[in-house]
Amino acid sequence: MSITLRSRRGAIGSSWWAVALRGALEAILGVGRASGGKADARSGKVQWIDLDTGVVRGAVLDARGDVHEARLDLPAFAAADHEAFLRIARARPELPARFSAGEYPEEFERELARAELSLLPRGAAELSHDCTCLDWPGPCRHVAALAYVLVEAVDEQPLQLLSLRGVDLAELVPAAAPPPEAEAEDAAAGTVTPDETPRRPESGEVDPTKLDPAPLAAVVGEEAAALLAAFFAAADPSSPTPERE
Repeated sequence: MSITLRSRRGAIGSSWWAVALRGALEAILGVGRASGGKADARSGKVQWIDLDTGVVRGAVLDARGDVHEARLDLPAFAAADHEAFLRIARARPELPARFSAGEYPEEFERELARAELSLLPRGAAELSHDCTCLDWPGPCRHVAALAYVLVEAVDEQPLQLLSLRGVDLAELVPAAAPPPEAEAEDAAAGTVTPDETPRRPESGEVDPTKLDPAPLAAVVGEEAAALLAAFFAAADPSSPTPERE
């Protein structure tokens, strides 16, 4: 079963990301191959397309009806780039919904560019190709036909760019904060979370739980001083409670 393109004339792909992908692919195809590949893609010569991490494959018919398997490669993110990409993406909580709706925000691509990242090919050097036909070294018109089918697929579903780069949509969702019930259980169990770590008095500050009633007695009297010292000492079980005389 052949793939039918929506585009019947003119340029293939209308979104900004499809146009950018098409430009990068045409830079390695050349004018002649691009023209022949576009005609083959529109005439249904591409039988199927399979997209996986770092690679797009497809079966393409030649003029005699023989089938050739064409291939395009766009490498997945390396581990460090993958981590940097997720850090930027998770700062935009609306991003998964926008990708799912068929939109790739151009402002997000600009943020990636500042970190020297992109979901799109960053020049012809990032792209490679292969085909089972004898047109070597290529790229052949079978690769070109596959390229145009890919452009239209990405135009409709920019999620395909994530898949090529080895990113799962679910990875873009920030980790959820613990529910209030869990925080209450931790508090009941005596677990101290990072936000609840007791603050140590800074240099020059007085720790009221270590209050010495003697200097205070000269100001408020011995009985009041002893009461105050006992009150603050109760916050620190390790401190002995001052005894009243």
